[in-house]
This record gives sequence, structure tokens and C-alpha cells, in this order.
Amino acid sequence: MVKVEVVVSLNGRRAIEVELPEFLIRALLHRVEEANIGASDGEVVCLDDVIEWCVASPICVGDIPELEKSVPGFTDALNAWLQTVTYEPQ
Repeated sequence: MVKVEVVVSLNGRRAIEVELPEFLIRALLHRVEEANIGASDGEVVCLDDVIEWCVASPICVGDIPELEKSVPGFTDALNAWLQTVTYEPQ
């Protein structure tokens, strides 16, 4: 049998299911509400935006070489994502 590897863009989107305690879900929803106060149409964020930021924000400059080694293209994907991110905590 031949193994076929499918190349997937690191900036492609994929849905996953995550189970969280209710208090964390409420905290995330609070962040969405907070971010959208006074936001224009182009600045409105959704739950996905806040979760993305929470997952990405612990990544520091020192982590990038290791992640790039493990996930080739990580640096370019992170930079591209940073150019499009719509949520930044106050």
C-alpha cells in the first residue's frame, strides 16, 4: 500500500470539537461582548476570534524556531495570521 500525503495549507481552517467547563465558556463569551462594545462592522469579533487569540498568545519568539522545525512553514503561517487577526485583548 502506498501512503499518500495530502499537503494542507497551514493557514487553512479546520473545525474541531473542544469540551470546556461552563465558567471558561462564559469567560470567553464575556471577552467577545467586551471586544464588540463600540466596534464598527469591520471590527466585530466572534467566539472563534477570541479562542484563536487565547491559543496563539502563549507562543513567544523563543518558541518559533522549535515550532518551525517541527511544523515547516509555521513562521510564515503565523505571520500571515497576525496580519488578519481581528481580536486583541484590551
